[in-house]
Amino acid sequence: MNNNLATDARVAHRDAIFNINRETQEVSAVHALNEEILVQLVNRLDEAACFQDSLYWLSLARINELAIVCADNYAHNCEFALAGDLLINPRLILIHLKGRAQPIVKKRHTPLTEQFKHMASSRDGVITWLKSQTLLETRKRALLPHLLDRMIQSGFFQKSHIKSVENREKRVADTISLLACRRFQKPSSAVVWLPGSLHGDRVVTETGVTPCGFEQFALLGKEMEAVLNDRPMKGRFLKTA
Repeated sequence: MNNNLATDARVAHRDAIFNINRETQEVSAVHALNEEILVQLVNRLDEAACFQDSLYWLSLARINELAIVCADNYAHNCEFALAGDLLINPRLILIHLKGRAQPIVKKRHTPLTEQFKHMASSRDGVITWLKSQTLLETRKRALLPHLLDRMIQSGFFQKSHIKSVENREKRVADTISLLACRRFQKPSSAVVWLPGSLHGDRVVTETGVTPCGFEQFALLGKEMEAVLNDRPMKGRFLKTA
């Protein structure tokens, strides 16, 4: 009886993983990706999966790849705030006020001094009030560092893959920094500027000017197929037993 239950759970788990990855495959295009879609995929994976096994972690890694592609696409299209939301800006910060039982949700794209400007007559006064009366709690980190931390802590992934993820996220951040510092408002501005840029800037820009593609996403899918079909794995992404 217990063996039957275990078999049923494994079948249900594989079916759930298959369905989640079908949805993931359907949105694997830059025009279909945004933070909301990515968060929904992560939540659905966590709700549907019965175990956090190799199939689960490969699925999470595929969603992470889509998030990198999405952030990189935003960066190259000068959508710096949207790219920053995936890389840096926490999804949820709670503000705890002295003497108040329930916290206040921080407005994501609004400085605290602006959100609480009514608490004092000057900006310096607001800052003083914030320091003495509030405590911030980051409840949900930005999606990319959140996913990377989960992958690292899982212990399932090769160091080479973790390093690859870190390098590509840094590359996206470098692209944002370089283009934002020049106050580009649209991608065509960056394209016009590139040929005449200083050598040092050009090297940085050309390193990141080619958008991140879906190669790793596809390779992760192939490794998932190998796991599903009980074929020996080469261990490109996951540690071998």
